[in-house]
Order: sequence, then structure tokens, then C-alpha cells
Amino acid sequence: MSPLFVIIASSLGVLIFSGAIALYIGSKNKGSENWEVGGRSLPVYVVIGTQFATAMGGGMLVAHVGIGYASGWSTLTYGLILSVGILTFVLIAPWLRSKNFTTLPDVIRSIYGNHPVLSGMTALMTIIVPFGWVATQLVAFGKLLEPITGISPTILMFFLAIFSLVFIIPAGLTSIAWTDFIFGVGMLIMTVISSFMVISMAGGWNEVISSNPATSWEFPSGLGAVGMLTIVLWTLSIIPGTLTNQMYYQRIYAAKNTSSIRTTLIATAIIIMLVEIWAAVMGMSIFTMNPNLAGPELAAGWFLTQVPTWFLALYASFIIATIMSTVNSGVQSVVVNITRDLYQNHINPDVSEKKLLAMSRWTSVVIIAIAYVLATQFTGALNWLVATYAYSAGALLVPIFGGYLLRNTSIVTPYGGIGAMIFGILGTGIAHAMGTTIPYVIYGLGLSLIGLFLVSFLTRNKDFQSKMLIEQKKSV
Repeated sequence: MSPLFVIIASSLGVLIFSGAIALYIGSKNKGSENWEVGGRSLPVYVVIGTQFATAMGGGMLVAHVGIGYASGWSTLTYGLILSVGILTFVLIAPWLRSKNFTTLPDVIRSIYGNHPVLSGMTALMTIIVPFGWVATQLVAFGKLLEPITGISPTILMFFLAIFSLVFIIPAGLTSIAWTDFIFGVGMLIMTVISSFMVISMAGGWNEVISSNPATSWEFPSGLGAVGMLTIVLWTLSIIPGTLTNQMYYQRIYAAKNTSSIRTTLIATAIIIMLVEIWAAVMGMSIFTMNPNLAGPELAAGWFLTQVPTWFLALYASFIIATIMSTVNSGVQSVVVNITRDLYQNHINPDVSEKKLLAMSRWTSVVIIAIAYVLATQFTGALNWLVATYAYSAGALLVPIFGGYLLRNTSIVTPYGGIGAMIFGILGTGIAHAMGTTIPYVIYGLGLSLIGLFLVSFLTRNKDFQSKMLIEQKKSV
């Protein structure tokens, strides 16, 4: 039987089964709240599944296995840093859930008041990360499956984009979360199967250990095999990016109750660490089979050329499930910001729920179409899109967490929040242009902190605020 036929059949089977569930969930869960935040009633296991699927994404299949190939247990260090970012939400999750927020701009409005400029800036800086994720995941999908299918990446990306709408449109986050849970379970099963497969192909674990450098597999020294500088750079990049990613916030809002949130976050962190063990095992086993690859990130692709057809079919489904979950979550997050934070809050406050829901569905089509065009025509710009992760974190981290800590004081003002965002973007942009070794987001965060306190101090005067309020009303 043709390997291509088996791969297509297994992938279609996964997509049709999960797509049918998405449509069923959509028929049972209507309304904008289900679309935006899962009806605030998702069970614990579903929230864990969707948090895990969102956190891992397609990067796990290529970059993380590549880290394992080059540096062994250092993947666990990456997972630990990511888990620290996720567990930080434990500190503010009860407050987030109790306020019934829907998006990140809701958080900013709760802290600083409903200032239109601040709210609009927050929405725009929130959008760029999930949109970048959507475009880059489409590209990753095409590159991963082209070598094993022979199908053009453009065609592969097109079908992924079309299928993603089946999961998004029915009930937004509700349908995405439930299918993420299914995908997540499948992903965990596949990590177990592939671990046994790759170790067997490599000749057993003892052979893996003897073939890899001791710096990669010895524990705990292997945790630092990637080098301390890289670990520091990971820390400075991953944690700020995680703490300003709206997709994590949305899943906190979607939990059934406050008491379950800590459980979901801790369980997600544990699962992430288990999957990073898988990535390390995969990487080191592939190194045993072929230590002469041109680059670590080629490890996963090379492995797929060595496996039997039945396993290739399963792994192709694994790739689709992993990438699909990230694409779906990214599109839904962008759409909520556009329809709710920009359109409803700034253009048409009286829009009906029915019209808002219809607009959300049509906007999903537009967003996935734009991402598809970008992914197929301007692949060279995708590195720039990834860099926007740093700009978003530089603009949002200080206003969110600094504002949260000082929310019950008179220290910060709405103009301080605006200043923090502008200073953060400028600091990040200047450091980026200078080509600094340290992640440029750190410079943005430093200037953002200065901007928050400096501008808040200059605008704390009540006469100034009253004057600005009058000018704001006149402009309206």
C-alpha cells in the first residue's frame, strides 16, 4: 500500500473524527460566551488538555527534538523554564477568574480604567503574538510533511487552513478546547509509542547512552549541556512571552471554577516536563542512529524517513494534531480581540450578541486566509513575526503585572500604562536594531518599568487628569 495513501487516510480519519466532535460541541454550546471563553464551564481535564496543547505547539516536533539531539537533557531545562512561566499564573489566577475577564484588554481596563487609547494599544499588542503563531505553524506544517508526502507545502497549508475552520467556527474556544483535549490525549499516547520505537531502532537505551556525549545524558549535569548563556537567554525570552500570551489567560477564564485553576496549571506543567523527557529521548536516540546531520532541527525529519509505513501514518496524525491545536487557538484569540476589544468597545458598543457571534465566525475566515497568504508568499517575513513575541512582551508585561501589584494604590495612572507600553516598544525596537546579544525584550521591559512610574508620576495630578478627560470627551 502506498505510504502516501496511508498517511492521508490516517490523517483524514483523525480530522474527520475530531471535526465531528467539534460540530457536535458547537450544536450544544451556542452564544458569544461559549465562543470567547468556553462558557466559563470547562471541566478540569479539558482545561489541562487545551493548556498543554497550546503550550507545546509544532515547535515541540522540530525544535525540542533538535535540542535533545544536540544537548540531551537540556530539553528539561527548557520545559522547566516554560513551566515556571505557567505556574506564575497560579499567583493571579483566582483574581483573573473572579473578575470574569474575557481578554487581556479587560485586565488592563480593570487596573487602569476604560481609557480608549490604552485599551486599543493593548488589543493590538495582544494580537500580534497569536497571529504570528498561526502563520509560522502553517509554514512548519508544510515543511514537516512535504518530505514524507511529496505534496507541495502550499497545498498542505491550504488544507490545514480549511480544516482549522471546522474546529473554530462551531463554538470558538469551547469546540477548540474539547478537540484540544482529544488531540492532547493522542499526543501523549504517541509520545509513548514513538519513545519505544526510537529506542528500539537505536539499539536500546544502553546503546543510546554509550553513543551520546556524557555531557548530554548524565544527570543532572546534562540539564546544562546547552550552556549557561543559552539557558539565561531562554529564561529572559520564554517567561515574559508566556506571561503576556492571551491564550493562556483565556483558558484560565474558561475554567469551571476558581478552585480548579491551580490544579489545571500544575498538571499542565507536569505534562510539559514529561513531554520534554520524550523530546530528549527522541533527540539522543536519533543522534545514536545518525550523529552527522547538518543541523539538530533536521533530526525529526530524518527520523521519519527511517520508520515503517504504519508508524509514519500514526506520526503524521501526531503532527497534524499538534500543529492544528496551535493554529486553532491562535485564530480564535485574534478574532476575540478584533470583534470584542476593537469593534464592540470602540466602534459599535450596542452590537447584538447574535451579530457579534456571526462577525467572529467570518473574521476567523479572514484571519486564516491572511495567515495563509503570508505563509505562502512571504515566508522570509516569518522571522519578523516571531520577533513580535518580544515586542508584545516588552509592551504588556510591566503594565499587566506592575499594574496588578499596584492596583489598589494611586501610584499608577492610565497615562502611566500608555507610557509603559510606548517605552517598552521603543526599548525593544532600539535594542533589536542594535543587534544586542541579550534578548532585546529585556531592554524593553526595563524602559517599560521606567515609563510606568515616570509617566504615572507626571500625570498623577488631578487637574491634569481632569483636563485630559475633558479633551477626551470633546474628541468623542
